[in-house]
Amino acid sequence: MFFVDRMLGKLAKKLRLLGFDTVYSSHMCEEEIMQLCKETGRILITKDRELLRKAVEQGIRCLYVASDDWRQQLVELSKKIDLKSSKRMSRCSLCNVELINANEEEIKKKVPFYVQQTCKDFYLCPACGRVYWAGSHVEHAEETFRRLGL
Repeated sequence: MFFVDRMLGKLAKKLRLLGFDTVYSSHMCEEEIMQLCKETGRILITKDRELLRKAVEQGIRCLYVASDDWRQQLVELSKKIDLKSSKRMSRCSLCNVELINANEEEIKKKVPFYVQQTCKDFYLCPACGRVYWAGSHVEHAEETFRRLGL
């Protein structure tokens, strides 16, 4: 759905936490970014006015954010597109891959024992192997999203 340029890494992570398919790369050149957006129909989110101009000229749907703060960037985007999602916390914040349910064996060596005793539901990124669970970090993220109107 989205491609977030190299200036917006934190925003990419937050969009993933909100449940949006968000590609981010700090190594792709402008031509590669625009080609990927054209091929996949992704919306380019950028802070780079020159990249924005070039992408618009090529017919790529773009969204510009002006702020340097990811919170304000989310607010800016929410005024342009609907960022309310029922799939929150469903993607790996690092890989962008959809999470799957994890079984006890998969998490045993990756999650502290006390977390295993207090949480029942665990999710696994099938790409990088990172394990997720609904701890206090999820509550903090959800509270931040609520305060931002998301």
